[in-house]
Amino acid sequence: MNAGSKSWYGRWWAVVLLIALVIGAAGVLTVKALGLRSVTVDADPIDQPEGSFDYNWWNAALGRWVHPAGVDYDAVRAEEGDLRRFIATLGEIGPRATPERFTNQPERLAYYINAYNALVLFAVVDSWPIDTVHDVRGWLDPRAGFGFFYGLRFPLDGGSVNLYGLENEVIRGFIDARIHAAINCASKSCPALMPYAFEPARLDDQLDAVTRAFCSSAPHVRVDQEAKEIQLSAIFEWYQTDFEEHARRLGRGATILDFILAFATPEVAAEVQQAQSAEFEVVFQPYDWALNSL
Repeated sequence: MNAGSKSWYGRWWAVVLLIALVIGAAGVLTVKALGLRSVTVDADPIDQPEGSFDYNWWNAALGRWVHPAGVDYDAVRAEEGDLRRFIATLGEIGPRATPERFTNQPERLAYYINAYNALVLFAVVDSWPIDTVHDVRGWLDPRAGFGFFYGLRFPLDGGSVNLYGLENEVIRGFIDARIHAAINCASKSCPALMPYAFEPARLDDQLDAVTRAFCSSAPHVRVDQEAKEIQLSAIFEWYQTDFEEHARRLGRGATILDFILAFATPEVAAEVQQAQSAEFEVVFQPYDWALNSL
């Protein structure tokens, strides 16, 4: 190779190195700008019985932390170490990582619902103090909530996941619209977080109960006689196809209102039916993202 060729190769490698450095720097800046990060747990898992998953600690913790008026985040933070241990447990054990522990659909779905709710609480206390989940963000915010629901990655089921993926790629895959009344996003307009764990043996009854509550109470479902409106949670709009498909499987008409009528209390159902007959407008309410704290 002559001197000219060596000089050319030297310049070529310098350009390649410069491009690599620019791409690497851009990648780092993008991660920081968008607030992308893997959440570190730094805790030992809770011992589990062979062949199953024990929700006893999680059930008792929810009973201490969750109240009719909201979540006592000071109480959650006081037990953050134990919550981290539960998250570490979820990181190692799950339907994919340890399928022998989750042999039927209720066991798998209960696991993922509990995992979602636990990860949301963990994300809040790990990001504390915040007034809304929208406070968790990077320098750039492609859309409201991106930092919290997309940007944070958690250990789960032998891998890692963000909250958006857990809800939309895993939980919604069970094709059961009742899950939208069971998972909680730490915000005022969410369906209430329950003060108990979802248990495989009681899961169907529990999902019916939370869905009845969701479809029977303001602000999720409300008839405004003066405005001639049926006012619904934005959740019904965001996941419209889920609710329509569920209503269809119940042998009803395939609309959001048909889903609501299948689960609402008789009093609320009668009011919604009357408003529907009177051709009241269906209006989806603005979502209140303020933290669901006491």
